[in-house]
Amino acid sequence: MKNLKIVQQIIIVLLFALLIPFITIGVIIANVSQQSMRKELTYSAKMISQFTGENIRDYLENAQERLDETTAAIPFFYYAQDTKDYLQQVENNYGLFSDLKIVDKNSVIDGFVFDPGTYTIKLSSKIDSNDKDSAWALSAQISVANLEKILTKHFSDGDRGVFIFDIDNSLIASSVKNKDMSSLAKILESLPQEKILEQPEVFGTIKNQPSAYYKLKNPNWTVVVLTNKQLTESTIDLARFRIVLALFTAALFIIFVVGLYTSYLYVNIRQLFKGIIAVSKGSYERKIHLIKSIFTPGEILFLAQEFNSMAQKISESHKAMQDKNAELARLDEFRTNLVNATSHEFRTPLTSIIGYASRLLRQDIKIDEKTRTSSLKIIKQQAQMLSRMVEDLLVVPEIESFRLQLNLENSDLTKIVEESVLYTTAADHRFSVNIDPDLPLVCTDKNRLVQIFINLFENALKYSIPDTPISILGGLVEGRVAIMVSNKSKPIPEEILPKLFEKFTRLDSGLTNTARGTGLGLFIVKGLANAMGIETNLNYDDDMSEFQVTLVFQKGTDCAAE
Repeated sequence: MKNLKIVQQIIIVLLFALLIPFITIGVIIANVSQQSMRKELTYSAKMISQFTGENIRDYLENAQERLDETTAAIPFFYYAQDTKDYLQQVENNYGLFSDLKIVDKNSVIDGFVFDPGTYTIKLSSKIDSNDKDSAWALSAQISVANLEKILTKHFSDGDRGVFIFDIDNSLIASSVKNKDMSSLAKILESLPQEKILEQPEVFGTIKNQPSAYYKLKNPNWTVVVLTNKQLTESTIDLARFRIVLALFTAALFIIFVVGLYTSYLYVNIRQLFKGIIAVSKGSYERKIHLIKSIFTPGEILFLAQEFNSMAQKISESHKAMQDKNAELARLDEFRTNLVNATSHEFRTPLTSIIGYASRLLRQDIKIDEKTRTSSLKIIKQQAQMLSRMVEDLLVVPEIESFRLQLNLENSDLTKIVEESVLYTTAADHRFSVNIDPDLPLVCTDKNRLVQIFINLFENALKYSIPDTPISILGGLVEGRVAIMVSNKSKPIPEEILPKLFEKFTRLDSGLTNTARGTGLGLFIVKGLANAMGIETNLNYDDDMSEFQVTLVFQKGTDCAAE
C-alpha cells in the first residue's frame, strides 16, 4: 500500500472532522432561511396585490369623478355644437377619456365595463337637467394601456407578474409584455371559485413561488400577483448559496490554519519540484517562490536562490535567441515580398522597353517618324517608371534605419505639384489642381517632396474609379500650409485602413493583382514626410467613397533658421 504524504493525511483527518458537523449545520440554517424567505415572499405578494387593487380602484374612481364633473357642465350649453366642442376639449386636456358622447342612459351599464373588442374600459354618467325625466347619459372609454402603464411603472423589473381579470375571467391588463395564454389558463384554473372581497389572499401550489389575489368590489375585477422563478432564485436560492459559501469558507479557513505549520516544508519542496519540471519543459521564466519563515531551512533558501539565478540566465539567452530569430524572419519576409513585388512590377516596363526597342531596330519594316517618336516616348516613359521604382526601393532601407539625407531649401509648392503631375498623367483620369497662389514657400527637400507627390498621385490613379478626377487642393489650415489629394475609390475594408501606410499593403489580393505597384507607395510617403516634419492625415468617407491624404507642413519658410 502506498504511504500517504503528510499533507494528504492532515487533509483527510480535517475533512472527516469537519464534514459531518458542517453539513448538518448547513442543512438546518438553509431550511430556516428558506422558511423565512418563503414567508417574506408570501407577505410581499399579498401586499402587492392589495396595493395594485387599491391603486386601480382609486384610478377608476378618479376617472368617474372627472366624468361626473364633465357631465355636470353639459346642461349649461345651449347649442349642440358647443357641447361637442366642450367634449372634444375635455378629451384633449385630460388625455384620459376617448369617444366621449351623449347616449341614451338605458343603453349603458352602470359601473366600469371592460370591452375586449376595443380593449377599453367603458363608463358613463347620467346627465342631470331641469327635465326630471331626462334619459341621457355621457359615456366614455378609457384605454387599457393606461392601466398597463400603471402596472409597468411599478413592476417593470420582471420579478413579479401582475394580471387584472374581469368578472368573466377575461384578461384586462398585465405587467408582462409577452402574454403566454397557456400560463394564463393555468392561473385561472388555480384561482378559487369563491373569492374574498377587498382582502389579499394566497393561492396556488408552486413551492417557493407564492401567488396572491385581491378581489375588488367595484369594479368586479380580480388582481392576481405571481412570483417569478427569477425572484425565487435571487432570494431563497441566493440565501442558501451564501450560507453554503460561508460554511465552506469557514471550513477552508480552519483547514488552512491547522495545516499551515506542518505544510511549510512540504510546500517549499513542492515548489522546488515544480520549478525543475517547468524549466525542463521550456518555461525558463519560472521562478521558485518559497514560504519564508523561521521554520524554512537555510539550505532550501540557498537552493531556491541559485535555481532562480540559473533560470534567469537561461531565460535571457532564450529571449535573445527568439529576438534574433524574429529579426531573421522579418528580413526573410521582407526579402520574399520585395522579390515578388519587383519581379512582377519590373517585368511590365522591361517588356515594353524591349518590345518597342526591338521594333525600332527591325530592318524588314519601314517605320515612319510619328511611330518612331511614339515608340521612343513609350520607352522613355517606361524607363522613367523603372527609375522611380528603383528610387522607391532604395529609399526603403534609409527610411527604416532613419538615415535619410535631406537637402532642405525654400520651395514653391505650386511648381512642385505641377512637376509631379506631369510624371503621372493618365488617359482615363484628369487632375483637378486648385492651389492658393499666395501660399508661402516651404522649407523642404524638393526632390524628396516630388517623390512623395508622385507616389501619392500614382496611388490615386491605381485605385480611383475610372473617368473620375483626382483632386489636388492647397491652402492654409490653422496657419500651416496643407496639400490634400483625394480621389473616388471603391469601398475600402475597415481592417485595411490602419495598414495602408505599412510596407507591401495592397487593396487587391495577390491572386487578382488588379492594380500595379510594389505596395510601397504610401509607406514611402509616410516615411519621407516624417523625416521632413510633414504631418500625414488619412481619411476615407465611406458614404461618398472618397479617399483623402492630407500633408500638413510644419516647417517655416526660412530654411536658414532651421
